[in-house]
Amino acid sequence: MGRRAIAAPIDVADALSVRKFVNHVADTFGRLDILVNNAGFCEFTPFLEISDDLWHRTMSVNAHGYFSFGQESARRMIAFGNGGKILNISSQAATVAGEEMIHYCVSKAAVKMLTKGMALELAEHGINVNAIAPGTIETDIIKQPHIAALVEQERMQSTIPLGRMGTADDLVDAAIFLCSSSADYITGATLLVDGGILAGNRLPSAFRSANFRKDLS
Repeated sequence: MGRRAIAAPIDVADALSVRKFVNHVADTFGRLDILVNNAGFCEFTPFLEISDDLWHRTMSVNAHGYFSFGQESARRMIAFGNGGKILNISSQAATVAGEEMIHYCVSKAAVKMLTKGMALELAEHGINVNAIAPGTIETDIIKQPHIAALVEQERMQSTIPLGRMGTADDLVDAAIFLCSSSADYITGATLLVDGGILAGNRLPSAFRSANFRKDLS
């Protein structure tokens, strides 16, 4: 397609590594227009068993990495003077807590607030900062054996209004939209892509049945 691409392994928890890579990208292409912060880490662990190392690793990847990439990328965008788009991948876990994932929830809540703060301070430079909050998406994280049964149970109980887990493809159009000129007047927002989970808790099936509604009437 005539496109150019570069790739490199990066430790997002290492600010120096991040800085070098962002500068390499900007110097290679002569500009920097879009950043998508998508690195993520989650190791499901009961609250009382979360070690300091696990807590810090989760925060380093999921929150500090976004900060480092966001800060360095924004600096280069400002230097180029053409504005830009920054998209942070948050989670529905930024809004609702989940068992054995409090460290992950806290890190994603930090991403949600980081997005708002960055949006406020970078608006004057023409940089839009938004986030996507995916729901239950079929990724390697939820395929871990010790939670696979819970995910299947969740699906069977129809807690997702649209009736299925999401896929990575479900996130693509949302990401393209927020990184395009169509979203030039949107900043500081978090777009839910969750199949309707956070639209509200659903009533038990008996309350939703036609016979129950008829009885009430």
